[in-house]
Amino acid sequence: MDDDLIYSIRMRASAGNRHVSGAERIISPIKMDATVQALIVRAREKKTPPEKIVITIEHIGNMPISRLTALDVVTVNTPDMSTGRSAASRILQSLGISEKSIMAALNLLTNGAAPFGLNMRGAMIIDAVHGERLEPDHKRGIRASRFDWTEEALDTMTKRLAAIGLTHFRTHEALALATKVAHAPGIIAELCWSDDPDYTAGYVASRRTGYVRFPVLKLQDDPRGGRAFFVDRNTLDIEAFIHYLQFEPVLIVDGGTCRNRVDPEQYFTV
Repeated sequence: MDDDLIYSIRMRASAGNRHVSGAERIISPIKMDATVQALIVRAREKKTPPEKIVITIEHIGNMPISRLTALDVVTVNTPDMSTGRSAASRILQSLGISEKSIMAALNLLTNGAAPFGLNMRGAMIIDAVHGERLEPDHKRGIRASRFDWTEEALDTMTKRLAAIGLTHFRTHEALALATKVAHAPGIIAELCWSDDPDYTAGYVASRRTGYVRFPVLKLQDDPRGGRAFFVDRNTLDIEAFIHYLQFEPVLIVDGGTCRNRVDPEQYFTV
């Protein structure tokens, strides 16, 4: 892919104030029409019919593209929300994040991190020691954007994920986003679970741990979810951090390893 001929395409679909669907692509011009059509179809296939579909197409220009290897993937076999959140908290603490900060993130994601208990469009930035929120806008948060897989890497990773029973498109999309976030300047770790009522899985991700997936981090039919980025406030350049997440393009050019389901104690003794 010629870096001088690359476009970022982003789709966001909504109904009222509720986010319905979203997707990111980085493509060459020859694939533009087909990609736009596929994204529109995807938005319209959601259970909630979108009232608005916005497609944004931008030439990346002279901005250098970072090429990364996907984070390694492991599923920790936690059967319910309580054990899932306990294991996720334990991993975050092992990375130096305080219990206070972890509990703050869990409570906000559970109850709705935006004003009036709504979901945020983007992620929270949380001080890993004191649990304070650092993102400039507590309603919108910070969106990680401008990332995608190369065709070869996506094919490789799709096969590796399928070999451990992960065939949902959400997994490779979340993995691409988590890979970009894990390489942000100043990030320690990410905690995420979906706001889709039908999708209970979530993950903790960092460069040290890889992408650690949990089948259940929330209750079925719960429409609340989101992301928390934990950072070291003392060393963070927040402007550089936000600029990287929102504007600097990333292509995932190789797949990481995939491990089948492991029990929590097995994970922590490896």
